[in-house]
Amino acid sequence: MLSTCACLHRSPTVGPLKKWYHLLVFVFGIVGCLFCYLKDVESASETRLTLEGEVVEARNGTQLAKVTVRIARLEKHVQTDAKGRFKFDAVPEGQYTLRFTKADYQPFEQVIDVNAATPYIRVELETVAYRLGTIRVTDATGDLSKFEKTTDLALEDTELQKKLGMTLADTLSDETGISQRTMGRAVARPVIRGLGGDRLLILENGERTGDKSASSADHAVSIDPMTAEGVEITRGPGALLYGSSTLGGVINVKSNNIPQILPRRLNMHLTFQGESVNSGLTGTTGFTFPMGDFAGNVEWNRRLASDIQTPVGVLENTALSNLNFSGGTSLIKPWGFIGVAGSRYHSDYGVPGSPEGHISGVNIALDKQRYEGQMEYRFNTRLLEKVKLQTAYTRYQHQELESNGALGVEFGLLTYNGSAMAYVLENGIAGVSGEYRDHATGGFYWTPHTREFALAGFYLNQQNFDKLTLQGAIRYDIRRSEPFRPGAVVRAGTVQRRGFRGMSGAIAAIYHWTDKLNIGTNWMKTFRAPGIEELFSDGPHLAVYSYEIGNTELEPEIGYGAEFFVRYATDRFRLNLILFRNRIYNYLIPTNTGLKEWGSGAAGWLWIYQYMGHHVLMNGVELQIGGEVLPKIRLDFDMSGVRGRLEPTRRPLERIPPLNGKLVLRYMPSPFHFHVTSRFSGGQTRLGEFEEPTDGYLVYDIGGYLNFSWWQLENRVVFEIENLLDTAYREHLSLIKAVMPEPGRNVKFLYKLNF
Repeated sequence: MLSTCACLHRSPTVGPLKKWYHLLVFVFGIVGCLFCYLKDVESASETRLTLEGEVVEARNGTQLAKVTVRIARLEKHVQTDAKGRFKFDAVPEGQYTLRFTKADYQPFEQVIDVNAATPYIRVELETVAYRLGTIRVTDATGDLSKFEKTTDLALEDTELQKKLGMTLADTLSDETGISQRTMGRAVARPVIRGLGGDRLLILENGERTGDKSASSADHAVSIDPMTAEGVEITRGPGALLYGSSTLGGVINVKSNNIPQILPRRLNMHLTFQGESVNSGLTGTTGFTFPMGDFAGNVEWNRRLASDIQTPVGVLENTALSNLNFSGGTSLIKPWGFIGVAGSRYHSDYGVPGSPEGHISGVNIALDKQRYEGQMEYRFNTRLLEKVKLQTAYTRYQHQELESNGALGVEFGLLTYNGSAMAYVLENGIAGVSGEYRDHATGGFYWTPHTREFALAGFYLNQQNFDKLTLQGAIRYDIRRSEPFRPGAVVRAGTVQRRGFRGMSGAIAAIYHWTDKLNIGTNWMKTFRAPGIEELFSDGPHLAVYSYEIGNTELEPEIGYGAEFFVRYATDRFRLNLILFRNRIYNYLIPTNTGLKEWGSGAAGWLWIYQYMGHHVLMNGVELQIGGEVLPKIRLDFDMSGVRGRLEPTRRPLERIPPLNGKLVLRYMPSPFHFHVTSRFSGGQTRLGEFEEPTDGYLVYDIGGYLNFSWWQLENRVVFEIENLLDTAYREHLSLIKAVMPEPGRNVKFLYKLNF
C-alpha cells in the first residue's frame, strides 16, 4: 500500500531499543536494584499503624461478611470476617480513601486520616434498592464481579477521566500492550497484542456496537469515550461470555443509559474538554433523576475538531464533527431492575488523501441509531442467584464521499442482538446469545446484499480452593451467511450460502503464594467464522487506498492462546509480568496480490487486496514495574512487545506494533497529582511483503490533575501537554505515516463538575 517517504529518518537515540534483550537485561537489572532500595526504605522509621473497623447493613445493623475493603493508592484489600470486621496492619500515616463493595449492596467510599488518633471505623452499607446515585464505584468487572481477575483491566471514574482522549483507542493507548490502528486522529481502533478487527470485540453495555469499525481501518468506532462511565477489558475464560473470537480480549464500554441505581435526588454533571493540536472542543452534560421507583437518564455530547497540526505541517482533511444523544429509564426494585434506552450517534469526519487513493481524501458521514433493553431479576438462592436479559437493535448507515461530493461507497447495516445469562451455583454463569445482521452496500462497491445469523451457548465457572483459583469456560457457536440472491459469480467467487460452527474453550489457574505474590496462566481455544466482508467483498475502497475482493471459499479461523503471568504487590512496590503466545490457523487478512485494478483514484490504479487464510504464530511480553522511591514520589515503567510470523515460511506478519513502552515519574502531594512521561518505541524492521520500515522514537509528556470540593460540588481538573518537544515521529500501525507524522505538541484540558 503506502510507501514510506524518503523524509523519514532514523533517530540515533533509539538504536538500542531495536534489540529486545538489551532492554530486558537493563529492566530486570533495575528491578532488582529498585526492589532492594524499597525494602530498605520500608524498614526506615516511618510510622505505621493498624486500621480496623466493621461493616453492617444500614437498615437493621446486621454484620456483613465478605465485604471487600480496599485502600486506594496502596493497592491493599481485605474481606470482612463472619462478624463483619476488617483489619489492615502496617498502614503508613496519611490520608486515604477506603472503598467498600459487596454484591447487592451500594458501593461506598470514605476518606480516612490514618494517625495515632484514628478511631475504630463503623460503616453502614445500603442495599441496591436504596443506592445513592452520587458515587459509582466498581470493585470488579460488571458481569464478572464474583470472578477473580487474570490479566483484566478496568478504568473507572477518575482514572478514566485522566486518560480521556478523542477516541476510545486514544483513551486506552496509554495501557500496556494496547496500540492504535489509525488513519488520522478521528479514525482509530484499539489493537491489543497485535490483534484487532473481530479478534478484539468492542461492546457497548455488554452488547455489540452494531457499527463496521472492525471491518476496515477508515471506519470509526461509534462511541465517544466522554460519555462512558467505565471501560473494562476482559481476557481469558470470562471473555467467552461475549464471543468466540476473543484472543485479543473484550473491551466493554459502560454508560448509564439504563440506570441500575435509584438516586434520591437529581444528579447532574458537566464536562468540558479542549485540545490545541486540532482546536478541538468537546462538551458533555447529563443528569439522572428519580421518579418514585423509576430512574431516568439523559445525556448529550458534542465534539468539534479541525485539521490536525503535525510538526511538519497540517494533515489535511482530518476535521471531525460528532453529535451524540441518549435517554433511558428503568424501574428499580429490591428484586432487580428493568429498563429501556435509545441513542443516536452522528459523525462527519475526513480521511486524509493519498496518491494511491484519492488525492483530496474522502469524507465520511456516519449515523447510528440504537435502542436497547435490560432486565435483571434476583432470586438470591444458592441454585440461582439472578437472571440477566439484554437486547439491542442498531441501525447503522455509512457513506464515503469523494471531494467532488460523488458517492464512492455506502454501507447499511441493521443489527439485532439478544442474550440471556443465569448466575447459578454461586460461581457459575450459563447463557445463550443470538445475533441477526442485514448488510447492504451501494455506490461503486458490489458486495451482494447479505444477511447473517448467529446463535451461541456458553458456560463459565470458578472454583476456589485454599490457595488456588480455577476458572473454566466453554462456548459453542453457529453462524450462517445468506446472500439474498445466491448463484451470482463475482471476483470473490460464486455467491452462496455459507454455514459455520465451532467450539471455543478456556481454562485459567491462579495460585496465591502469599497475599503479595500471585502466579497464573490462561489457555484458550477460539473460533472465528469469516464475516460478510471477508466472503463477498468486491469493489474499490478509496478511503483505505485499495481494491478489496473477498473469498467465498474461506474456512473459519482456529486460534490457540496461552499466557503466563506473575503479580507481586506491596504497599510501595508492584510488578506485573505477562508472557503470551497465540497460534492461529487460517488467520484471515486482506493480502496484497501484487496486481492493480482501475479504481478512479488520483493515480487511477489501486492495489488489489484479497482475503486469504494464513497460519501465524505470535509471541510477546508485557511488563509493568513501579514503586514509591521517595515519599509522594513514584516511578513506574512499562513496556510491551509482540512478534508475529507466517508459518511455515517464517516471514514476518504485517502490521505488528514494535517494542514500545513508557517511563513515568509521579509527584502526588494531596490533592494534586503531577507526572512527567517518556514514551518510546523501537523501530519496526520485521516487515510484511508490502510494508515499509518505521523508525523508533522518544516523546515526552507532562501533566497533572486535581480533585476538589467547592460549594459542596465535586470538581475535577486534568491538564496535559502531549509531545512536549513537538517531535516528528510515526506510528507503525498508522496507514497514513507516509503522508504525515503523528500530531505535534498538544495542550489538553478537561474540567468535570458533578452536582
